[in-house]
Amino acid sequence: MSKKNLAYINNETSLLSQNMMHLKPYSPTSSRDKIDNKKSEKKPLKLDWNEATIQPSPRVKEAILKALSESSNIINWYPELYSKKLKQKLAKYTERKSSEIIVTNGSDDGLELICKVFLDNNDEVIVSYPTYTHFLTYVKSRGAKIIKAESPNVFQPTISSIIENITPFTKLIYIVNPNNPTGTLFSKQEIERILKIATNSIVLIDEAYFEFAKETVVSLIDKYPNLIVSRTFSKAWAMAGLRIGYQISSASTIFSLSKLFNPKSVNVLAQTAALAALDDISYLNKYVNEVEKSKIILLKFLKSKNIVAFNSKANYIMVQYPKLHKLISELEKENVYVRDRSMFEKLPNFFRITLGTVSDTLELIERFKIVFLKIENK
Repeated sequence: MSKKNLAYINNETSLLSQNMMHLKPYSPTSSRDKIDNKKSEKKPLKLDWNEATIQPSPRVKEAILKALSESSNIINWYPELYSKKLKQKLAKYTERKSSEIIVTNGSDDGLELICKVFLDNNDEVIVSYPTYTHFLTYVKSRGAKIIKAESPNVFQPTISSIIENITPFTKLIYIVNPNNPTGTLFSKQEIERILKIATNSIVLIDEAYFEFAKETVVSLIDKYPNLIVSRTFSKAWAMAGLRIGYQISSASTIFSLSKLFNPKSVNVLAQTAALAALDDISYLNKYVNEVEKSKIILLKFLKSKNIVAFNSKANYIMVQYPKLHKLISELEKENVYVRDRSMFEKLPNFFRITLGTVSDTLELIERFKIVFLKIENK
C-alpha cells in the first residue's frame, strides 16, 4: 500500500462530517448467503426479514415482461418523474389526494428523507422502543438525540411512555404501528392523543404492516398536517426486491419533502410492478388471509409445547426459547431461518418468525418437531 493511501486511511475520520464520526453502519444479518450456499433437499424457509413467502401477483411479472418487450427505451431512459401514474393509483387505494403522497425507493429512503428534511443537530427524536433499528441510524446521522420511550412490558406498551417524554425540543416522534419487532398496535385514538400534544413535532407512523393489521391513522392527516404515514410494497405485496415505498401526509409536508427528493429515484420496473399489484387487490387479500390462518396454527402448536409466544397484528410473531442459540443453529440445519431479537434488553431469548402460507407453516411445524426432539434429547 502506498504512503499516500495509508495517509488517507489514517486521516479518513477527519474528512467525515461531525455527525458521522461515531456512527456505526447498520449491520443487519441476512440468511441469503447461507441459503445460496446450502445444499439441501428441503425448501428454504426464509422467515427472518418479514418478507412474503410467495411471489407477487402474476400481474406483476406480466406487466414487467410486457414493458420490457414493448418499450424500446424503458431501460435507457429515466423513469417517469415523481411516479405520477403510481401516485394517482395510490391516491385511490389510500383514499387520499396524489398531492399528499410521495413515492420513494423503498420506505427506507422515505424514512431517511424525512430525517434529512426535518432534523438538525441536537433535535430530540422520541422512538417507541424497541423499534426498527435502521431508523435510528438515520436519526444519528443528523446529529439528533434519540429518546427511547419504553414501557415496563414491551408487549403491553403504553402511550403515556411517549407522552411523558414530549418537550419543547421534541422535533420528531417515530412509532412503528404495528411495532417491529413486538407486533403490538396503538389505536387511532392513542395516536391522536400524541398529535394533540405534539403540535410542533413531526409524528411519523410507520405502517409497513398496514395490510396485515388493517388499521391506519391516515384519516388524521386532515386534522394534523404534521402527521406522516410511511408504507411499503415489501411486505404484504411481496416486492421487497424491487424497493418501493411511499409516504402520506398533508400537501404542505409533502412539498417540504420534495425540496430534497430526487424525482427520478424510483426505478421504472418498480413503478410498473406497483401499478400492476394495485390492480390485483384480491391476490393481496388472499395472502393476508393465509398469513392470519398460519398465525393461529403456529401459535396453537407452540402452546402445545409450552413455549412462550406472543400474537401480533403483523405477519410475524415473537417467541421465547431458553436455548435460543441452539435452537437457531438447529433450525438452520433444517433450512429454516428466523431473526434473533435477544439483543434488545427486554427481549431475552426471543426470536421473531415470519408467517407465510398455511402450507409453509405446516412444513415449518414438522421441522420444528425435528429440532425440538434433537434439543430435548441432548
